[in-house]
Amino acid sequence: MACSFLTTLLILCAVGSLRAQPFFAGERAKAEPECNALLYQVAARVDKLEKDAAEAAKAPVSFAAALVATQEWTHLGPFNTDTTLVFKNVITNVGNGYDSNTGIFTAPVRGLYFIVFNGNVGKSGSLNAAVIKNGINMFAIYDTQGTFSSATNGMPLVLEEGDKLWVTLWANQSIFDQSRLSTFSGFLLKSM
Repeated sequence: MACSFLTTLLILCAVGSLRAQPFFAGERAKAEPECNALLYQVAARVDKLEKDAAEAAKAPVSFAAALVATQEWTHLGPFNTDTTLVFKNVITNVGNGYDSNTGIFTAPVRGLYFIVFNGNVGKSGSLNAAVIKNGINMFAIYDTQGTFSSATNGMPLVLEEGDKLWVTLWANQSIFDQSRLSTFSGFLLKSM
């Protein structure tokens, strides 16, 4: 177990204090291993707290992007094949995990993230799209109420460092945006 300076100092002080205590014959021999075990447990807890604090101090991760940057009503689709949506209007990208050239968010650290996707139905009259993690459908939105209606879905996801997320618009579906109506966003709840 690697100990920090503070933890090592704590152990040395406690062991020194223990050895300075007067014990009756035989009691010291029984108490010393138990005390040493407790000291090592305390040291392990202090190390864990220090590591957790160091992780928490790392830069936060958050991204939010809208499909288009224009104020004009912009429809995308329907397409003949499944299509990765590229959200071009980056509003927030703390940690630089979102790539506006590809539409892919790459997790910069392992942790629990909360991911949200909101979409507005385009000219096809139906919207069916999904958030994909490393090629696997994590969750989707579906709306057939007609053009301009919307749907939203989100969930916490555990992501490993380097995991990739993107939004796929399924074939024959459409989506529209007007700079901030159809969005893809997420943030790190807790590094792990």
